Amino acid sequence: MGRQARLWVYWGGGLVVLTLLRLVLAASLPLSPDEAYYRIWALAPASGYLDHPPMVAVWVRLGMFLAGDTAEGVRLLGPVSASLGTLLIAHAAYCWLQKQGDQALACMGALRAGALLNGTLAIQLGTLVMTPDAPLLLFMVLLLWALVQVCVCQRPRMWLLVGLAAGLGFDSKYTVLLPVAGLVLWLFVTKQGRAWLRTPWPWGAAFVAGVCVSPVIWWNAHHAWASFFKQGGRVADWHPARAVSFMGELLGGQVGLATPLVFAFLRVASGCCGSGEMAFSRFCCA
Repeated sequence: MGRQARLWVYWGGGLVVLTLLRLVLAASLPLSPDEAYYRIWALAPASGYLDHPPMVAVWVRLGMFLAGDTAEGVRLLGPVSASLGTLLIAHAAYCWLQKQGDQALACMGALRAGALLNGTLAIQLGTLVMTPDAPLLLFMVLLLWALVQVCVCQRPRMWLLVGLAAGLGFDSKYTVLLPVAGLVLWLFVTKQGRAWLRTPWPWGAAFVAGVCVSPVIWWNAHHAWASFFKQGGRVADWHPARAVSFMGELLGGQVGLATPLVFAFLRVASGCCGSGEMAFSRFCCA
């Protein structure tokens, strides 16, 4: 067995052990008030709720089906989602770096990408407490993986998976509009993006995403747009005098949840965009 193969075996074994540890901890800790609230949602399935779209209830419902009406059941898909997301982010990094022609670089980059994802406080907490961020994580990583398949591996049909991931991400948490807005911006302002717009695939992705989000929109339309107004009202609450305070809270939260390394990586990504090394880097930075 070669060195790279051994690294993958050790990495995979570590991920399995980490996932099992998370499952044990998830089964041992009492439910938080929010988790008990989401459990009630799971017992009353709907295509929307006041606070969030329905995917967290789907996650809880599936977990309870597999592991019973217990703390472990409520949280089961949190660690599973993180593990699947880790595999996807590692493979996305591998495909991206492999295009540079260095197999060793691609291997190490993939291993590091998966390890860094699991090194953030946001992932550690998100695997122990069930929140809408659990399905959101999986679908956002799936979105990134599908975009790598489209732009790096030149597989245009994967645009449909991009649309599916974006739509299901919206069904998880409305903040998915931010990375999707970055994708739309990339499509319109870059040469590579505009080339894709002359094909049917991004439009097909938009159609798939629209189908996925239609139940949430339907629910809101029949409930006075309650969920949209509740979450959108936070945007309307913005005031210039509080902007500095909000920005400080945002940056502090990112440092705590994503670790300070996120700013170093943003600086490196900005350099890639400026150098024109890879057009796809512009989307990742956005």
